[in-house]
Amino acid sequence: MVSDTDNRSLKKKPRTTLYDHLSAAGEYLLSVLMTVLGAIKDGVCGFVQHNEERLSAIGKAIAGWFKKAGRLLASPFVRYGKAFRLGAADVAKVRREKGFFSALLAVIRFIGRFLFGKHGLAYSVFNYALPVVSMVMLFNIVTYANNMTYAVRLSVNGDFVGYIESETVFTNAERIVQQRINYMDGSKEPVTFTPQYQLESVEYGSTLTENQLADKLLTSMGAEIEYAYGLYIGSSFYGAILDKDIIDNALDGLLDVYRTGAANEKVAFETPVTYEPGLYLSDSIVSEESVIDIITSKRSVADYYTVVDGDSPLGVATKLGMTVEEVEALNPGFSTNMMYVGDQILIDQEIPYLNVTVTRTEIYDEATPYETTYQEDSSRYDGVPVVVQEGVYGTDRITADVSYINGQQVRKKILKRQTVTEPTVKVVALGTKPHPTDLPISIQDVEIGQMYWPVGGPTGGEISEMMYGYGGYYRHAGIDIRAPYGTPIIAAESGTVTQSGWRSGYGYCVTINHGNGIETVYGHASYLHVTVGEKVTQGQQIADVGSTGYSTGNHLHFEVRINGICVNPINYLPKHAISPWCVVY
Repeated sequence: MVSDTDNRSLKKKPRTTLYDHLSAAGEYLLSVLMTVLGAIKDGVCGFVQHNEERLSAIGKAIAGWFKKAGRLLASPFVRYGKAFRLGAADVAKVRREKGFFSALLAVIRFIGRFLFGKHGLAYSVFNYALPVVSMVMLFNIVTYANNMTYAVRLSVNGDFVGYIESETVFTNAERIVQQRINYMDGSKEPVTFTPQYQLESVEYGSTLTENQLADKLLTSMGAEIEYAYGLYIGSSFYGAILDKDIIDNALDGLLDVYRTGAANEKVAFETPVTYEPGLYLSDSIVSEESVIDIITSKRSVADYYTVVDGDSPLGVATKLGMTVEEVEALNPGFSTNMMYVGDQILIDQEIPYLNVTVTRTEIYDEATPYETTYQEDSSRYDGVPVVVQEGVYGTDRITADVSYINGQQVRKKILKRQTVTEPTVKVVALGTKPHPTDLPISIQDVEIGQMYWPVGGPTGGEISEMMYGYGGYYRHAGIDIRAPYGTPIIAAESGTVTQSGWRSGYGYCVTINHGNGIETVYGHASYLHVTVGEKVTQGQQIADVGSTGYSTGNHLHFEVRINGICVNPINYLPKHAISPWCVVY
């Protein structure tokens, strides 16, 4: 009796394995392949059956052609075999009938006809060999012709020298000879060569190069010559030397000064130093020590530094690697006179005789500028900006190929830029509170970022003299604003008073520091209302117009300085009236 458990086990389906699936897939692919091969076979058989007569005709034609070619090639040999058998039979018959000597003569006659007869072996061999020999001769003629070329036969001063490709080769060789002779002492007359040219056919490769011809020309002079190395710096010849290894060691020493071992570093001379081996006059050979003295020396050059925006006397001296006193010695008044963008500062510089160019991959951090946003503030006076949050520069990490000449950077190619820190936005509050009615400001209609007009009163005066470079007289560092005596002078920008008192040339003068390297100067005042250290607000009265110091008539001398450099105040002020006689560029 079968239990229920046994029945369930009998009804249970067998488990399918991965092997079963792979086996089924392989069987399916094999059946597909056999089907495709069967279709190809049927197609080929059908094509052959359909074109049986045509294919049979083509096969017969090909077989017939080979048969004819075989008969044609074999026919002479068949003929020679038949002739040999007939000749042997004739010789045997003569021997039987006439004896041995007659048979020997018959053999000689047979060999003569067999070899040299009308259709003899020699005739056939000649017919077969002639085309082959002709092809070989033609190949040799073509090869010889390819190895020939036309060249210029050169004779100098009546003597044959050799063959050259063109007259330019002689011209260049003569220049090389003149360099090798080295007339640096000026004691010799230049050697002259008179060439004669004739065009001829010569073998390929038999012409002279420029340097080979130069050696021959030197040899033809009959002077004492030696094999040496011509030293060239750029295209200039510096004499011939016997041992170039000594010079190479000295040059490597110069380059070693600039080598740091950095990755991808390339150190080389800006002007290449090369050697030209060959024959040189003994008088042109110089000592290696004298060459080393030249290439390791320094030369003094007059160079100039151009003042840029943001420069100051100390900053310029630091950039140049000099002290302020050293720059002052070359440029009298450097530390006391005003500096202007574009001014040329004389530099007495010593540089190596051979300039060295260095290119290396460098990674450095670079500051990125921050943005400035503005927000209204009803607790402050209208138009008075106050920094609520200082801006902070961000940092970018730069990977760049940087090139230097004698240690001074000349080129930079940025390869990669990666942000390290984001910049912090500068927040500026703009006051909306109305100004008191007694504040002596005549012009308040200014754009954001502009300074207030520094002269009050009913009109604000008028410009009577521009800054030097923009129409003003030589070294005039600001603008003059003509106004009546006692007219209020107001702060063009909020800041801290750093100077209030008498100043040579300026008379009574006020200087205000506005931060970020920006200063304003107010000169020739008749009375001062502020003291050093006092914080003033934009539009606040700080002095009265006068004519103190070096002045002719009542006016305000107004300057704007950035990092100690005077800049054109007109770029920071609203438009205003100009005197008719004022010159403006």
